[in-house]
Amino acid sequence: MQALAVGHCTLDQIGLVDHFARDDEEVQMPTYSVQGGGAAATAAVALARWGVTTRFAGKVGDDDRGALIERTLRDEGVCTQRIAKDTGRISQTRFVVVEATTGRRHTYFTPGDVSPLGAQDVDAKWVDDHELLVVDSRFPKAQAPLIERAKQLGVPVVCESNRDRSTLGRCVEGADVVVTSERLASAFTGVGSLEGICEALLEKGPEIAIITLGDEGAVGMSRESSLVRVKAEPVDVVDVTGASDVFLGAVALGVLEGWELEKMVRFANAAAGHACTAPGGRSAIADRQTLESMAEINSGG
Repeated sequence: MQALAVGHCTLDQIGLVDHFARDDEEVQMPTYSVQGGGAAATAAVALARWGVTTRFAGKVGDDDRGALIERTLRDEGVCTQRIAKDTGRISQTRFVVVEATTGRRHTYFTPGDVSPLGAQDVDAKWVDDHELLVVDSRFPKAQAPLIERAKQLGVPVVCESNRDRSTLGRCVEGADVVVTSERLASAFTGVGSLEGICEALLEKGPEIAIITLGDEGAVGMSRESSLVRVKAEPVDVVDVTGASDVFLGAVALGVLEGWELEKMVRFANAAAGHACTAPGGRSAIADRQTLESMAEINSGG
């Protein structure tokens, strides 16, 4: 099985503090982690850890930070030959400070001065040797020709959109499987009920719609099945950064292996839950056996 993930990559710097600093206060940061981030990139890492041959296409500068972003993928077994490098540019990074006592986060992101991933940075034929295309809707000009090629070849497309209604609109038009949040999906469809939201999304093109509900779990619906709802896993949450990215990777695995919708949502929900037990999205990506056990326990609860 081979998957191609295309989209956002960054370097996450995550610190846990006892309390957020007040004006002019210095607060100690007993836990600090530097790791790769970004929806499509982290989904690619998750797939690689679960045994899928995975390639990633994104964009960085040719600076030390860009090299580190690439290394965080390459060290996980993800092929990085499709990463474009912007000469003389500064790469993107994200700073996340988590208040350990409450779980609240302060997030700061700088895009650097790397130009957006564009059509000139990709080749639609990259899709040809893959059984799945995963996109995060961050770079529509680059992702559109790849989605079109996937459609021509019958390669399934899994798309995540958690940004705004316009990106979700493009996502539902091109994807076979759409993953998005309840807040965005409700705003996009103008529907309040979860079943109604899923039905509205399915009417616009995809075969499967999956809605994440944060600490309430997730729901999914396909053209062949009624609404499936899975409660959130009972875990000790440390940091939710990147949990939705791991969820995307888990959905992608289910599509690759042809799982039924309920199994897909249960596994993805367990994967996202476990990812919350350590700082950052990649510190706590559990192995398949652990997640299958979690999902089975949850299904019996």
